[in-house]
This record gives sequence, C-alpha cells and structure tokens, in this order.
Amino acid sequence: MKYALLGYDTEGSLDSLDAQDKRALHRAHRALHDDVQTAAGASVIVIAHYRFRPARGATTVRRSDGEIMRTKGSSSETNEGLRALYLVESDDADAVLDLATSLPAVRMGGRVEVWPLIEPDADTRGPTGH
Repeated sequence: MKYALLGYDTEGSLDSLDAQDKRALHRAHRALHDDVQTAAGASVIVIAHYRFRPARGATTVRRSDGEIMRTKGSSSETNEGLRALYLVESDDADAVLDLATSLPAVRMGGRVEVWPLIEPDADTRGPTGH
C-alpha cells in the first residue's frame, strides 16, 4: 500500500541548528531513499521526497461566488506550515508510522500526517476514482 506523509513544522524551526546539524539532517533525508528497515524489521520504501518552499510562495485557488479566486500564500491559518511530502510504500502500516516518528518534522517539534492512498484503477474515470 502507498502512503503520503505530510511533514509540518513552524517556519524558522531549523534556524537554531548549527551548520553541522543541518548537514546531518540533509544526510538523513537522502538516506531515506534507500529501503528503510524499521525497528520492528519491516520494510518501507520511500518512492519520493519533496521539501516545500515557504508558504509565502504558494498560491491558493478557490471558487467564490461563482468566480475563480487566486490568493498569494497558503490557505492555512496556523503557525505550522507544510514543509515536506514523502511518498512511501509498505505492506506494514505500523512500519510506516515508525518511519513517520523518525522524520525531521517530528524530531524538531512538528508533526507528520500519514495518509493511506487509493491507487487509481485502469478502468476508473476521474482523479478521485468516482
């Protein structure tokens, strides 16, 4: 099964790290692209990992009163921002949760949401499969 892991942290949370600690964090991210073995011995494959630029670079698109509106920035009203996206695959949901606890967002006081994904079927229509 595939999962999306969404990492959230507060903007500037990495600012207090010295250069050596930041390099170690980046090495840990790169190591995730190997076949990760969790403490329980289960395997999690990281298919892709992306970091997000700051929220001020985002654009929110929505419909309001029948018109399309584009607004600079994130639509989230929170002090936490979406900072990373991981696409992973594993037959063991607990192994994915174990991986989530080891991600930098959690280690730095943020959070990671783990979303099971629905695989599109060849014979379904539309992006949601409906």
